[in-house]
Amino acid sequence: MVFEAGPLNEQMVISIKEDAVSGTSLKSLVQGYLLTKQTEGLSPHHIKYCQGIMGRFLWYCDKAEWPDAAGMLTEWHIREFIGYVSSAVGRWDKTGNGSASSSHKASPRTVHHYYSVLRAFFNWGVSEGYLKCSPVAKVKVAKAKPKVIQPYTTEQINKLLAVCDHDLQHNCKLLGARNRAIILTFIGGGVRLSELVGMKIQDIDTKNGWIKILGKGNKERMVRIGSLAQKALWRYFTYRNSARSEVWLTEEGKPINNHGVQSMIVRLKKRAGIQDSGGAHRGRHTYAINFLRVDRNPFNLQYLLGHNSLEMVRRYVSTLGMEDALKAHEKASPADSMGLK
Repeated sequence: MVFEAGPLNEQMVISIKEDAVSGTSLKSLVQGYLLTKQTEGLSPHHIKYCQGIMGRFLWYCDKAEWPDAAGMLTEWHIREFIGYVSSAVGRWDKTGNGSASSSHKASPRTVHHYYSVLRAFFNWGVSEGYLKCSPVAKVKVAKAKPKVIQPYTTEQINKLLAVCDHDLQHNCKLLGARNRAIILTFIGGGVRLSELVGMKIQDIDTKNGWIKILGKGNKERMVRIGSLAQKALWRYFTYRNSARSEVWLTEEGKPINNHGVQSMIVRLKKRAGIQDSGGAHRGRHTYAINFLRVDRNPFNLQYLLGHNSLEMVRRYVSTLGMEDALKAHEKASPADSMGLK
């Protein structure tokens, strides 16, 4: 279930405020919150993400037959919901397209995302005067511990590209060219999945390899993709026969979405015999690590990745340092160099 926020009018505002007196309807409050997020200038991707989480929260509230009055929800309701997110397999009774991510237990990072969105929602309800207190106030969820960043290896990338080239040579020219261009745009430009999906034709300078990206918080930046990706894009455009402004299209000529790209990468990895975990975002990691191998300036990487701070960049620097240390150990292992028998 995805809760869609429609246009706000005066009658709806009056209705929400009247509900506040008698016990605000949870569904009404969620609608008001999402409409507020839309007016804050946040990116469409972020708004859609919040809509998804709040929609699934409402789904669970209905399933559990919880009170519709938001003020009657307690910390124990929130704890039960967070427990469901963290432990349930086959969440949301979802089947078919998009159900793969809910078919197994959620990661600690995903659980924390749900917690963060709910906390922001109920804090907003308190600050706007619709709620006396937040049921999330006493609920604590530990942040997920950062995992060791593992970029794709050169061998793995070549295997993925080989599958694309095979399709190009066997009457799947559009998809082969498109998928090769997507892989190289991730590896060559370090873009986020949502940024790639949101690319428009008019934002690409194919001659120089520059792409204008709309990132988090509707912030624009320029990225460069390199000559290999430029050539791949050029080839893709020779097979792409459409007047649509979106860059990446399906065989039916429709814009591909986040799930479509992720599914495509899963299929490519399976065909290439790559069993490691990770999908589209691992391409961004690969870009970052390999950029630092050539240019050790973290501030350049921060801009190119579109990060507000150096926190994530420090993780890339740390990963690169770990790799360098492990390679040095191959040459200077104490147990191997001491003459032990």
